[in-house]
Amino acid sequence: MRLRVDQKLFLTYLVVIAMVVVALTLGVGALLRRHLTGLMATDVQRELALATSLYDMRRAAPPDSVADWLGALSGRRVTLIGPDGGVLGDSELPAESAQQLENHASRPEVRTALAGGVGLAVRMSTSVRIDHLYLARRTPDGRVLRLAVPLHEVRRMVVRVQRGIFSVGMLALALTGVLSFGFSRAVTHRLRRMAGVARAMAGGDLALRARSGEQDELGAMADALDTLASELQRRLRQLEGERAEMQVLIDAMAEAVIAVDADGRVQRANPAAQRIFSLPPDPRGLLPREVARKQEFADLVKHALRGQSMPPRELTHDGRNLLATAQPLPSGGSVMVFLDVSELRRLEDVRRDFVANASHELKTPLTAIRGYAETLLDPDLPADLRGQFTQTVKANADRLQRIVEDLLDLSRIESGGWRVEPEIVSITELAAEAWAGVQEGVRIKSARFSAQVPHECEFVWADPSALRQIFSNLFGNSLRYISEGGSVELHARCGAGTAIEISVRDDGSGIPSAHLPRIFERFYRADTARSRAEGGTGLGLSIVRHLVEAHGGRVEAESELGRGTTIRFTFPAPDDADTGEQEMEDTDDES
Repeated sequence: MRLRVDQKLFLTYLVVIAMVVVALTLGVGALLRRHLTGLMATDVQRELALATSLYDMRRAAPPDSVADWLGALSGRRVTLIGPDGGVLGDSELPAESAQQLENHASRPEVRTALAGGVGLAVRMSTSVRIDHLYLARRTPDGRVLRLAVPLHEVRRMVVRVQRGIFSVGMLALALTGVLSFGFSRAVTHRLRRMAGVARAMAGGDLALRARSGEQDELGAMADALDTLASELQRRLRQLEGERAEMQVLIDAMAEAVIAVDADGRVQRANPAAQRIFSLPPDPRGLLPREVARKQEFADLVKHALRGQSMPPRELTHDGRNLLATAQPLPSGGSVMVFLDVSELRRLEDVRRDFVANASHELKTPLTAIRGYAETLLDPDLPADLRGQFTQTVKANADRLQRIVEDLLDLSRIESGGWRVEPEIVSITELAAEAWAGVQEGVRIKSARFSAQVPHECEFVWADPSALRQIFSNLFGNSLRYISEGGSVELHARCGAGTAIEISVRDDGSGIPSAHLPRIFERFYRADTARSRAEGGTGLGLSIVRHLVEAHGGRVEAESELGRGTTIRFTFPAPDDADTGEQEMEDTDDES
């Protein structure tokens, strides 16, 4: 059975007090017995001296009668022993019985007496089976006179005293037990309180305190425990704050972070990792093959769990390009970081395509200019050819200028160098100005233009130069692809909410559906040969897309081969100018 501290302390007090009572009882009994025996020995020694003197008066009488006479006078048992140790007479035994007793020469008191001293011994009598005090002394005639006093009175007195001491001791034991129980409970109550506080601290509750106000050692221990709890509370708050900050930082990272234990099971994954690897909200316990069924990923985890720091390596997952690194953890496991570089790789591809396309677009007119310019250096060139070649050089120079201007416009828009300055403008007025700017193409194709703009959709919240350029680019594209006598139509309608939808439609050759998703890319042409022949730069629709999106709108294209093309885009309505202006400022900031 397991005992509490107060029970152990209480039982210890009881055992100690009981041992003290027992030791006191036995010790006092032994001391009292020794003291009473010493007093009795002194009295008996005087009686022995007197009996020896009386013996000289009657030593001629028979030894047994002398022993009886001295025993009657002294009230003691008197034994007369011969020089050889034989018993000559005993006051308590008949002569015949006394003489049949065993030889007493070996008795210590007899030996001492025969040697000339006074012998004293305490032992049990072999004849009467009672403890006796024996004193012996040699008589003048060489015999030994011995007096024996039974010690049962001494024993009874010692027992009475021991009983009294034991009774008092038991009473003291009971009283002390009550006091020790209360004391042990009082002392251990504070210990139990401190133990409860310590258990609460171990369970995570650091709000309890063990302070008692006492100035003893237990009070000092309680103060130390309270100080420890306060310090732990402060440290835990600090650690929790740092952990929360670290968790927020990890969750806010654009990179995917996955931590695995020594067995390779996922312990933590931030939202970016859950999004990239399509993990559940609680991915703990997932194996590497459940995260990504890629040998590259499994090899990365395997090498990291071996304690190897993995340098950045690129791997693919669900069409994404991921730059992965891994670091082992000191306690086992590892942490892996994945950076999605898909957009970077796409931009690199776009840059390469742009450089290649721009170089190709610039090379074509430059080659023509150089070739015709070298031909013009010939002095024998006929005048009609010289004029024709000069026109060709000018046309290619104009084309080269348009490409450079469009590239500069596009660069200025994408880099944020151009900012939207919206105001309330008329759709039809700006469309008319843009149509007037392409009159040469209109004259060549004998094109017709019509605008169907309801009165309630007449005005938009837009930058006039931007909207004018949008119309110019769209009209120029339409004029390149319509046949002679074709038409270009402008429509506007009030869309859902505060947006106004504008569309430019032509009845030209149209665009194959496979090309529609890419026609707003730079230098992309559905019909490369015809576009170059018509003098297009391949940047017009890309500029249109950027200008529309800078106003917070959207642009899309519909087309069918042989039935024309429609470009639709949206602009904010004037009655929501403040909201539109704020959206455009946000768009500019993002650019």
